[in-house]
Amino acid sequence: MKKTITLLLIILVYSSCKKLIEVNSPQNQLTTIDVFSDTTSAVAALGNIYAQLDRTIEVNYSKYLDMYTDNLDYTGSTPQDLEFLKSTISVSNSTDLAIWKNFYLVIYQCNNLIEHLPKSGNLPVANVNQLSNEAKFLRAYAYFYLVNLYGKVPLVLSTDVNISAQAPQSEISVIYQQIIKDLTDAKQGLPAAYTGIGKIRANKWAAVALLSKAYLFQQNWTAAESEATDVIKSGLYSLLSTPNNVFLAGSDEAILQVWTQNGFVTSATNLVPSSNTSLPRYPMSANLHSAFEDGDLRKTAWIGTSNVRSGSVTTTYHYLYKYKNRVVNTTNPEYLMVLRLAEIYLIRAEARAQQSKITGVGSAADDLNLIRKRSGIANSTATTQSEMLTAIMRERRVELFDEWGSRFFDLKRNGQLNVVIGTYKTSRLSTAALLPIPLNELTYDHNLVQNPGYH
Repeated sequence: MKKTITLLLIILVYSSCKKLIEVNSPQNQLTTIDVFSDTTSAVAALGNIYAQLDRTIEVNYSKYLDMYTDNLDYTGSTPQDLEFLKSTISVSNSTDLAIWKNFYLVIYQCNNLIEHLPKSGNLPVANVNQLSNEAKFLRAYAYFYLVNLYGKVPLVLSTDVNISAQAPQSEISVIYQQIIKDLTDAKQGLPAAYTGIGKIRANKWAAVALLSKAYLFQQNWTAAESEATDVIKSGLYSLLSTPNNVFLAGSDEAILQVWTQNGFVTSATNLVPSSNTSLPRYPMSANLHSAFEDGDLRKTAWIGTSNVRSGSVTTTYHYLYKYKNRVVNTTNPEYLMVLRLAEIYLIRAEARAQQSKITGVGSAADDLNLIRKRSGIANSTATTQSEMLTAIMRERRVELFDEWGSRFFDLKRNGQLNVVIGTYKTSRLSTAALLPIPLNELTYDHNLVQNPGYH
């Protein structure tokens, strides 16, 4: 980690994103003191953290986690990609390192804001509170994914290199305590209304939404249901009548999105082929394609088709098409989705099912069927707890594919990873419920212990 932290110090001079948070970009690189000298610079620094979700994290994340399970295939030959496809990731895999490093970069920059904003003396108290709580939200977001990817990870809450360079791993329960603390602070400290244009900065409801997800993963069903209900009742969000426009900028369903300068999500340039006769590099698996029911509108709205001819043979490939723009599009811009209402309904459905609220008013069936209705398919026929939980997991798969590794986490937390993926991939490591801690980090931080099954 020492090498990574050193890198973080070097790139702490924040670059900014033009028009990202309705401020002009600083013209020069900024020292830590400069960042907090005025509101414009501080907001630009925060904007850079949001931008990293699209520019550095998502491009190395969702498609790889879907390849790691049974959602995506791969037509290329890059060794690091093949390791994700076969679910046999090596400790020297550069994509694995990028995931780890970039999440910790977000955490470091959040820590820097949280530490130094109150000390600046130059910013209004309201601005300090707003920016600090947004940073806490983003830090919690990064730790949520780190702990679910790697298990025990270093809990770094300061910018002191002497501490972080040799930080040991913390227990998963301790990390979740910090996640919930940060999100609770953000929930209480952020306004319900959005700051600036659109939904590109976290508000109170973004914190509540992620809090509901954290509680779900901790099996705190009552709290997960309660937080999800608060988001739904806020009145700020609604399911669209069809899935077509869910991922457009400012979607009614969006709780938080990441602004994109040219109207396209970075990862879409790799997922969407250049034409409907081009070979997709990351085609959808037949396994996922067959999971959609007949008449499901998501199957036509969110899946593209490419017919690739080789000699006299034409092969049909399906590809992920939630984000359709792969070039500049300012007429119908798409923003990277971070949190959205459909997932909150599915979180509440699962929490209710776990509490045996299966059918009737205020039940899991109510929430599940709202998603199914929006997708043009009939109500679920599930009537028992087991049937309902199975139906919810199936719905989560076809609703949330290509969104932040949802399939991997769902299989793992339901104890199905080895069974489902083990039958799909003969090469898969039985201990691969956790990604390997990158060798680079083990080399520089001798207090780190590798996850089981990796050498």
